[in-house]
Amino acid sequence: MLKQLISISLSLFMLFATIGMAKTTHFCMGHEVKSEIGFGEKNVDCGMNMDSSKDEDSPKSDPTSCCQNIVEHIQVEDDFSAEKHTISFDLEFVAAFTQVFIFGIEEVEKEVYTPFHTDSPPPTTPLHILYQTFLI
Repeated sequence: MLKQLISISLSLFMLFATIGMAKTTHFCMGHEVKSEIGFGEKNVDCGMNMDSSKDEDSPKSDPTSCCQNIVEHIQVEDDFSAEKHTISFDLEFVAAFTQVFIFGIEEVEKEVYTPFHTDSPPPTTPLHILYQTFLI
């Protein structure tokens, strides 16, 4: 269920990224008033009439007093294409993988080395007499 949800959401994201979106922002007197995001350009206004018949050459016209719409197109520049990957197996890797994970590793028993011989019985004489160490 979770894998299907993730798959659907990623495919929708990929679809919207390749189709493209448009962000339309309306500026009124130099301040951003309203923004909308959609699949195409939108006509956004603040309720005031956008005077298109204004004379551009008149010295009394203030460039920040009129309304304007700015449209930004958001789209992926490159075309998406899935890359094909070639898988090559190394023969040594396959042999080692088969030996270790399929057949398993057999443990080799080692001989336990004992530095002294345990065949003789323990000495009956006390150790301080045997090594001749006496306290005086």
